[in-house]
Amino acid sequence: MVKLSNQQKLHPILGFVLFAVLMGAFLTAGKYMQQNWGITGLVLSEFMFLAIAIIYCLITGSKIKEMFPIKKITAMDLIGCFMLHLGGYLLSLISIAVVGLVYPEALKEADHLNEFLFGSMSFIPALIIIGLLPAICEEAIHRGAILSNFRSIKKDWVIVLIMGLLFGINHVSVLKFFSTAILGGVLSYVLVKKNNILLTMLIHFVNNAFSVVVSYGMGAAKAAASASLTDMNMTAALGVYLMLGFAAPFMFVIGSRLLAPQDFKKKWILFAGIISALMIAGGIYITLSGKGVTMQINSAFSYDVVDADKDTEACEFTMEKDTTALVVVSLKNAEGDYRVRIDGDKGSNIINAPVPNESMRTFMYQCEFQADHYTVYIDPEENAVGETPYFTIIISNN
Repeated sequence: MVKLSNQQKLHPILGFVLFAVLMGAFLTAGKYMQQNWGITGLVLSEFMFLAIAIIYCLITGSKIKEMFPIKKITAMDLIGCFMLHLGGYLLSLISIAVVGLVYPEALKEADHLNEFLFGSMSFIPALIIIGLLPAICEEAIHRGAILSNFRSIKKDWVIVLIMGLLFGINHVSVLKFFSTAILGGVLSYVLVKKNNILLTMLIHFVNNAFSVVVSYGMGAAKAAASASLTDMNMTAALGVYLMLGFAAPFMFVIGSRLLAPQDFKKKWILFAGIISALMIAGGIYITLSGKGVTMQINSAFSYDVVDADKDTEACEFTMEKDTTALVVVSLKNAEGDYRVRIDGDKGSNIINAPVPNESMRTFMYQCEFQADHYTVYIDPEENAVGETPYFTIIISNN
């Protein structure tokens, strides 16, 4: 970890003191502003974080370019950061499902937060306020001012662990503690290894912007599916997340190899393989051992799209009784537009939704099924002709 030129003035204890000051300001002034002024209060609280970071830099006499280091970003840096962030995102989904199982009341918190953030803003303001502002202001205080006090610690993993925990605590959320701690750890690892706060700001922005894009881009379909966290079967969700997240350990290994090749150890690949296998096995066990589970997985479903006017039967399944089921569809090896339909023999249409055009082409809905036989159809658009899409479809009932 690169030290500051005035590192002797800073000490890890000052990092905890600064974090305490931050939390005090956030739980008093920040909370007041958000409760009384809504979105305006949220914006002001973010600027408060930035102000605290700058004031601390001035008080300690640190050089701005050292406490908030900015360097040129390479293509290798971007790829490594993308791999680390994607791995962290998959682990975050698993952590949310675990917390939802242990403390179901925490799920209501997410629904209230989504209503607060997305209930009164259009897309562009949301992208700026939820995506850009935290990426600048929260990174300035956490990866800039606070982390600078821990640069004297010799073991990088200790810095990453401390900063991850502090970032999780700062969000004051039972449900999101582990997910934000994971993100904070990833961001801190990048800063420790590359000493470039532009990279952490970029990752932070992409992470938050992804939520905004999904929330607004899939709003209609999401509303139709009533995909509230409080309505979800978190046991089924955990099983699905474990299976979808099996690649996370390898993403961490690849990302670390790209960002810090000097620290890479071949044994990490073995550890990643073991953890990945355990995740897959755990996901399958949880899903199949759930009460009344009906699961249809066709992980090898792939075909050549030759006609945009012709839909394709992906798989069939039967629900023996009326039930609520979790539907997860994942698409790989395709860039065109596709829709997924689930139709019952009795004439019901459960889902008719587009596959998102994001880095992770995956959607998940909680749907109400009647006792019936169902068929899953894939409807390609014109720009999909000539592709060979690879679909994974998982359906598990409560």
